[in-house]
Amino acid sequence: MIIRVLIAGFASSVASISYLTGLTRITTALLLGFGVLFSLLFGLLFLLPPDKEHLWFPVYSPAPSYPFFLLALLLVLMVIVLFLARPKFEVVEQVSGTHFKYLLAGLAGYISTLFLSSLFWFPSDARALTVGESRLAAEALAGTCFFIAGLSVSLYLLYRASRGSSEERPDLMRRFVLAVFAFFQLDKMPALVAYLLVYSPDAMQVYPHLPALALSSYIPVGIFLLKTTWDSRQG
Repeated sequence: MIIRVLIAGFASSVASISYLTGLTRITTALLLGFGVLFSLLFGLLFLLPPDKEHLWFPVYSPAPSYPFFLLALLLVLMVIVLFLARPKFEVVEQVSGTHFKYLLAGLAGYISTLFLSSLFWFPSDARALTVGESRLAAEALAGTCFFIAGLSVSLYLLYRASRGSSEERPDLMRRFVLAVFAFFQLDKMPALVAYLLVYSPDAMQVYPHLPALALSSYIPVGIFLLKTTWDSRQG
């Protein structure tokens, strides 16, 4: 356990330092590349028959795998656009306390969205026994939609925080926001949610179609990373 924590901390520190030192495009490509690999992994996983004991990551219900491959293709296109586009840099807003408020609000919204959505995904045992399966499925779908919406709003707040700049350091807040985003592994949130929805032995209900919908939140994450990375380049 300690080794895993050290590895995770080392990976977070490396990504954060890479953003702070100006390796924005390379680091963003690596973060998006993780989403590509995770989508491909889930796509291959759902190609196999469900409920097989030899699988180290069991899938209890069948579901189509093509949404995961489509998402992986879209993320690959984002990486290509990241290196082909040549945006212009400009100083938009003078950095102030408002940008740090946007940063704190975005981080708080990002974390609270996950915990609030989990109330829909994993009901209590008493509620699971008293409410019908159709109602539980509808609530799980509503929780997933709430997760995507909350994530998108939080990313917008983080982007607003990244708009702050100064004459001495025109890309000060942009690099700082990306560094904080990478340090706390916030780009991995869609992968974490998809993992919880697929493999949760304690949950009485299994919704095989929701992981692909939850993993599609990589799209707003990718848009945020692309836009913020573009703005951090000096012309």
